[in-house]
This record gives sequence, C-alpha cells and structure tokens, in this order.
Amino acid sequence: MKSSPYNTFIVLLTFLLITSCKEARKSIDETLHPVPRNKTKAGDSDAMGTSNASSSTIFSSSTAFSAVQAEQGFKSIFDDAALLDSIQQELYNMPGFKGKRLFFMAGLYFYDYRGGMISVDLQDPDNPDNIDTYTYSNGAWERQRPVKITGSRHFPLQMLLMPLDEIKFSTAKKVYDIGVERSKTIEGAKPIQHVYFSHIKAVHVKEWYIMIQGNRRDYRLTFDVNGNLRGGS
Repeated sequence: MKSSPYNTFIVLLTFLLITSCKEARKSIDETLHPVPRNKTKAGDSDAMGTSNASSSTIFSSSTAFSAVQAEQGFKSIFDDAALLDSIQQELYNMPGFKGKRLFFMAGLYFYDYRGGMISVDLQDPDNPDNIDTYTYSNGAWERQRPVKITGSRHFPLQMLLMPLDEIKFSTAKKVYDIGVERSKTIEGAKPIQHVYFSHIKAVHVKEWYIMIQGNRRDYRLTFDVNGNLRGGS
C-alpha cells in the first residue's frame, strides 16, 4: 500500500518526538515545504551564475539576484510589507471565506521567483474535514488542489491547524531582510528565495525560518511569530 504524505508526516513527527534531533526537524520541514523547481530559461541560468560570489570572497548575491528579477520585469515579493498584508486580506475576502476565521495546516511558504508565490493549505470553514492548497501568484489567489489526509484516527487534524490571523504575512519581509543582512557575512551565500513558517503543535513548534546556503556550510535561522531572530544553526 502506498504511503500518503500525511502518513509520512506522522512518521517524521514521531521520530522527532523520540530523538529531538535537528536532522529530524529538517526532514519534517522538507516534507511540509517542498521547494518549487525554478522554471528557468538558458538566459536565466547564465544570469544566476553571474550573480554568485567567488568562493574566495565573502559576498552575498541577493542584490545581484534582485537585479536579475528587475531586468525581467519582476518585483521581489519581499519588497513591500504592506502589500504582503493586503495579499493576506485578499485571501480572507475570497468566496466562501469572507467573515469566517481561517485555519491553515502545518505551515506555509513564500517563494521569491518571477514575482513571487505564496502557498498555504487551508481548512474549509464549511467542511472542517477538508483541506485545500491555495497559492498566490500573478496577483491573485487560486485554489490549486485538495490535500489528501488519511489516518486521522492516529493523529487528529486539529493538532495540525493554526488560526491564520495569528500571523502576519508582512513578517515574512522582516525575516527576509534579516536573512539578507546575515548572508552578507557568509562566504558565497546564495540568494534567499524562500521564507517559511512552521507550526507543529505536538512539539510546541511555532516559528518562521529561512535557509542560507553558503560555500562552506548551510545555515538555518529561526524566528518567533513576530519575526524576531531566535537563533541559527
């Protein structure tokens, strides 16, 4: 019998509870927030290669990456905090959601590529057993697909849900800005394209985080709900 994403999550979460190790946390993060693949053209790849720093110098290529996006006519999704909050409000105003409190499952992520994308799994307020993935791109929200959930008798769905109004999308910009500043001290740091938020009630995890890839090691910075830096590893 094929394993579902939900059952995979349960296995990883159980492993985290048993071992309390960083590698288990990383595995759960990767399961909750798969990194989208860049749909680049040959010219894009050349530009990205040019933007990376030499391995012999301490240099962040985030500025160069932003320049590439600007040349292509795209604005970074992390440029405007007020816009991010308005995007969140647009989600509340979607048909079937207006005037209702929304809950999201496990986490959400922001992807800064070709104008940006936001992805979140939302509980249907009229049918609480249903979860659907919604994405924001090209200036609009769209329901993408239903999320298959099985084995709820082993792990209640309620343990995976968090009210959407307990976080602000604009916090993603604060997290991103801190990450960009930190990346300036990391040799060969690659552009930051993703900001994540994770919520795992069973192990009291409720945090924003980013990953910074450097020449010599990768870094994971974690932030509280308000976007204040808590630590890095």
